[in-house]
Amino acid sequence: MRHDSGPIAAATQAFLRWYFPRFLAKTFALARQDEFEADRIAGKILSRDMAGAALTEIAIKGNWIAQEFWARHWRGAALSEQPVGPYALLRKLLALAPDDEFARESLRQTLKQISGVDDTHPVLRDRLEALKVGSALPVWSGRSALELLGSSSKWLKHFDRQWCLDNAKNWQQHHAYLGRVGACIEALTASAGRNSADEMAELGNLKRRLDPQADVRACYERALQIAPGHGAGLRGLVQCLPPTERDLRLDCLGQLYEHSVAYRWWACRIAVGELEQHTADGTRDEKTLNVWRERLQQADEAEARALEELCEPPFFQSIAQHDLNDFELGEFQSDIARCQPVTRAWLVRKSLREFAHRRCYILFIELPSLDDEERYSLCRQLENSLDLPGQVLALWAGESPTLADIERQAFAALYVRSR
Repeated sequence: MRHDSGPIAAATQAFLRWYFPRFLAKTFALARQDEFEADRIAGKILSRDMAGAALTEIAIKGNWIAQEFWARHWRGAALSEQPVGPYALLRKLLALAPDDEFARESLRQTLKQISGVDDTHPVLRDRLEALKVGSALPVWSGRSALELLGSSSKWLKHFDRQWCLDNAKNWQQHHAYLGRVGACIEALTASAGRNSADEMAELGNLKRRLDPQADVRACYERALQIAPGHGAGLRGLVQCLPPTERDLRLDCLGQLYEHSVAYRWWACRIAVGELEQHTADGTRDEKTLNVWRERLQQADEAEARALEELCEPPFFQSIAQHDLNDFELGEFQSDIARCQPVTRAWLVRKSLREFAHRRCYILFIELPSLDDEERYSLCRQLENSLDLPGQVLALWAGESPTLADIERQAFAALYVRSR
């Protein structure tokens, strides 16, 4: 009905646009209260401490699934072209206690969250306060709730099989992507003695794509030997230094701030987070923290000016042909090919006055089968999902810019969908 242009559809859509916001506004508070009531009943039946421990464990293990498990599972595509179901393995892993350091940090971050209006579920802190229990790591469960369903292996096989059917195409595409990453790693490793600083930093980055725990410190150190103050080398080195080398991390962040305008905001954000975390642990360095906070404020202002410059017309001013290397271009074309509504795509590099040497891009796409609301949503999605070496603004061919403007000024299309 959304795409129906008839009078009945138009009247129905107008009524629903009026009705649903009012319905949600009037029922949201009741739905939120139902969650607290369910927690209260669980606490009465099982004890408040047990209910609170269950909520805490669900929150921490939910974070572990989102942050670690799925990335680990998809890395398995490097070994198998055919999809592997996740749930049988997930059941075994969830019965294990999570890493203590991860659990404590996850709980700390979760307790910082504030209840919003996008979900009727209150945040963990509010639920624990309503139960009148403390916020501490729980005694971890050793058994799966699936046992209550009887033959759990039957259900696991069913959902694993369904997951494989639903994700077969994406899995095969990810298998091909990891294969391309591996091939690029082999080529850069073979030429390691002749590599530039950029290539050594890229080698470290690619190895971490295959395995975030890979020991790539030598790659970034070699990049810095070739070009002291190299931005990508310093950033990569900071990311792979352990927390125990705090002084070296802060020194690298200081060098990154001084030598690389493009990475200045990132360096400030990481340094402030690092120093605030240590402040929370009882080791205060107010002077250094205040210096980095002031730098972060200045960097935030510069980023805001750069974003405004990128997003404001004229869009074809200060642009040039893309500067992607062969690997980056291949990944861009592969990502766009997965986005079925896109029939053609152009990518140009945008030069910003605020950051003259930063890699920024404008993506123009043709979306003939979508309406403007869907086009807007897809463009914002692509801005967050495309694997490009810099920030990107996505625009569709419409009134501004028009398709004719794009064809005339955005150079050759980098992707054309075959009919």
